[in-house]
Amino acid sequence: MNHDVTSTLALTRRRQAVSAILAVALVLACGAASAQDYPSKPVKLVIPFPAGGSSDGIGRQIAEKLGQVLKQTVVVENKGGAGGMIGADFVAKSPPDGYTLVLVDVFHTSTPIYTRKMPYDAVKDFTPISLIGRSPAFLVSHPGFEAKTAKDTLAFAKAQPGKMSMAIAGTGSVVVDLFRARTGLKFVSVPYRGSSPALVDLMSGQVNVMITTMASAGTQVKSGKLRALAVTGARRNVDFPDVPTFAELGVNGMDYEQWFGVMGPANMPRPVVDKLASAMEQVLAMPDVRERLVGMAMDVAVAGPVEMKRKVEGDAQQWVKLAQELDIKPLD
Repeated sequence: MNHDVTSTLALTRRRQAVSAILAVALVLACGAASAQDYPSKPVKLVIPFPAGGSSDGIGRQIAEKLGQVLKQTVVVENKGGAGGMIGADFVAKSPPDGYTLVLVDVFHTSTPIYTRKMPYDAVKDFTPISLIGRSPAFLVSHPGFEAKTAKDTLAFAKAQPGKMSMAIAGTGSVVVDLFRARTGLKFVSVPYRGSSPALVDLMSGQVNVMITTMASAGTQVKSGKLRALAVTGARRNVDFPDVPTFAELGVNGMDYEQWFGVMGPANMPRPVVDKLASAMEQVLAMPDVRERLVGMAMDVAVAGPVEMKRKVEGDAQQWVKLAQELDIKPLD
């Protein structure tokens, strides 16, 4: 290779290197600029469940308070259906600019074990922003159901296999599968598009029982429209001290909690994520927000993407192991 060719190649490589450095610098500069200007227009918070449920109530309050902190309107849009997949898929395929977010819960990580053709990856296709709160799950029943206590309910289901009906919010429910596996009981599972329509049928007596959270059913339990029978976790809930744990009833291994959080599409600019996480930290520190979450028997979560990422990844792994243990087959 002669000297002129060598010099030309070296010059080309230097130009390419300089171009790459300038491109990276431009991306970083644009990211910083977008974070400084963000949000310059309304932000959309997608709630992937029908209006009226606990996700809707929590999401709307978070949206209102987040808008106050960001000094920009945060618009709520309900996109229910397919156990939350329709709304989550919409956000996963949206531009990762911070203007389209989604309120997710435990169904976000459990739905994949029930669905063979997932349109997205629950972990890889989203950017974690912040957890909101955590809550145990309660076994609740219609007041007219002939089994009046948790022990009576277990005895009823054991004595009459297949007679008791259990409402399920979504295409599948890991907590119901846990309950089925840990008790060995046989009952009829009745799926619904979300917790709101499931609770409507439960309160009207169309189904006998449901395992849900006090975030969903607390108001109805306190008003006497539903009866709380048992709670997941290692200890009784302080807001419902008379409700025994499943472990107290001899049902071990009911390790489950509902949770809510905010995510965006994958590859969101870090400065935008940090700005949203900081705003969420301020929202979760507001007395009225904390009061509402605590009133729904929820523990206010530690804000930020680190806890959110840990929760989503940990839950996803937990449910895959459960599916293997219980031989849960996904639906087509």
